[in-house]
Amino acid sequence: MPDDPITLKSELLFGLRDTLRAEGFVELTTPVARRADLGPGRRAPVDLDGGRYLRAMIGPALRMNLEFHPRIFEIGPCFRPETPDALHGSEFTMLDLYAANEDFSFLLELAEQLVAAHLPYRPVRVSVTDYIRDVFGIDLRHEPTGDLPRRMAARLGLDVDAPFKDTLGTFVERELETQSAGAAVFLVDYPLGGDEPCARLTPGTVAQLNRFELIVDGIEVVHGYEDEPDGTAFTQRAKEVDLYDDEQRLAREAVDAGRVPAASVGLGIGIERLCMAVSGVKDIRRFQHSPMF
Repeated sequence: MPDDPITLKSELLFGLRDTLRAEGFVELTTPVARRADLGPGRRAPVDLDGGRYLRAMIGPALRMNLEFHPRIFEIGPCFRPETPDALHGSEFTMLDLYAANEDFSFLLELAEQLVAAHLPYRPVRVSVTDYIRDVFGIDLRHEPTGDLPRRMAARLGLDVDAPFKDTLGTFVERELETQSAGAAVFLVDYPLGGDEPCARLTPGTVAQLNRFELIVDGIEVVHGYEDEPDGTAFTQRAKEVDLYDDEQRLAREAVDAGRVPAASVGLGIGIERLCMAVSGVKDIRRFQHSPMF
């Protein structure tokens, strides 16, 4: 890979586009300024007619376009109102994609195809469900979470009444993401109740989701999931963690009306994060061009 950040980023984007086009994906553009407010502190407002907000992520507006083509992707800017640091930018680039009528295995293999050749490490897979079983004796494939949230919080020294999605996030960060030091790790088999509520419940399991994240030397680079086709479960889970906004509602209505396939998979790649993982430079600002503007 080239040493200068502009060429590295350009070549990565070229390779990603080339791979996706070879797999039958078409590129499109969705609005950056959105009407839906996701709540306090979650979107940056912009001064446009009627009041709008800069998107924090590309989907689910992208998913709506499955009505017109079964494999779609977009590469574009996203914005977060949080204070930037070495791993987080207030403006960053995402690649998001959706594919209709594909399953979780397809998505995981596609993710490896897109990024593995560029990484300095050969990716391995680690099951979050298996790790939880080994630590707590609870097998989420066959039993509900039960008292797992309280036991997990106690193990971490957190408030036992904290939302499970927060406790689980800390648990994964402290005990699983650390396994990616000097490595690339696909964390698969996430438990029900995390911060990706609309992922499909793995068929034949009680509390495991078809969701993954790729962590490279401590940096989250890719996330993906199979969409939950059950509309009631989709809506209930999103509302439980306060993630059922107007955009999710519109996507759900399109699915329920039969315009958008219920069976689909989605994936996101942080482009600057991928540059960091490929180069070993752990500073996102190195790959944000023209910072003086």
